[in-house]
Amino acid sequence: MKKYFLLLLLIPTLMFSQNAKEIAKKCMASTVSLVMEDNFKQPLSLGSGFIVDDGKVITNLHVIEDAKYGYVTISGESKKHKIEGYLAVDKTNDLALLSVPSLVGTSIEINGNNPEIGEKIYAIGNPKGLSGTISEGIISGIRTFDNEELIQITAPISPGSSGGPVINNNGQLIGVSVGTLDAGQNLNFAIPTKYVSKLIELTQTQITQLNIKSVAKKSSQSNLGKGIKEGLEILNIEWDAIDYTIPAAYRSKERELEGFSIKNNLPYEITKVKLLFILRNAQGQPIDAFEYSPYISYGEYIKPFLAKYVEAGFGSSIGRERVGKRKKGEKLEIRILDFSIKE
Repeated sequence: MKKYFLLLLLIPTLMFSQNAKEIAKKCMASTVSLVMEDNFKQPLSLGSGFIVDDGKVITNLHVIEDAKYGYVTISGESKKHKIEGYLAVDKTNDLALLSVPSLVGTSIEINGNNPEIGEKIYAIGNPKGLSGTISEGIISGIRTFDNEELIQITAPISPGSSGGPVINNNGQLIGVSVGTLDAGQNLNFAIPTKYVSKLIELTQTQITQLNIKSVAKKSSQSNLGKGIKEGLEILNIEWDAIDYTIPAAYRSKERELEGFSIKNNLPYEITKVKLLFILRNAQGQPIDAFEYSPYISYGEYIKPFLAKYVEAGFGSSIGRERVGKRKKGEKLEIRILDFSIKE
């Protein structure tokens, strides 16, 4: 009789637990990737989030920090849904509830029980821009930082994972990916669902526009939300060499911009890059600004993880602008305003 009794005790676990494939199928429809933009609509940060109701997404507050605009995309889909603002925030626990009116999707199921050490979990998110990534691990500890509880997990997370759901073996939300310890190996953390439930209870009907400038971050964690900084970057701004064969009195007082490189750190081919050039004086004040789209706008692509050199000499439009001519003490800043991913 004991053997049969033990078998019956095991049956509920076998019935209700799900494997990674089933969990991915169930939860991907509830998971979103976020792209946040600054005042110039330049990509500012990447993050992850999940749907808690039609038009409502939860993510980490630090993902939307300093952002003026943003949009979400459901994992596995291409349609972009504009973020109108936020409905509630929890600065202490680094959470935000966003309003995305056009978003209609599958709400995630929230588990309200206390997490247990050794419990199997899955982290879903948008690490390094790789939307719909799922990783497996366990709960390795329950920790307290700054008097707030965090779940320590072994499932790998990376920049862009912030705000993504951490799921238990039954496909239910048990936490929100938030960060890693700066030192150590595979020491990752998630925010417990008890704080998520409290945030939902705080939901206001009024939408507040994005423009959060200061977020209280947990000092022991790395910010995982700024992955877009590793997306496209400007490298090796080159100016023409000084010709010392010409007497100093007759040398030009200006250095002309010869070119620069655009590095693509994303796993996609990139095109239609739009840049903003800002020339500043020695005090950091802007002297001139100029929007410019290099020739890669016309059908060429920057391959994943490679750089492309852009000539900006006299023959180009940028070479004829004031921002393409630098005097002593002046500095040139090049910002990425926009780009397109090859479909």
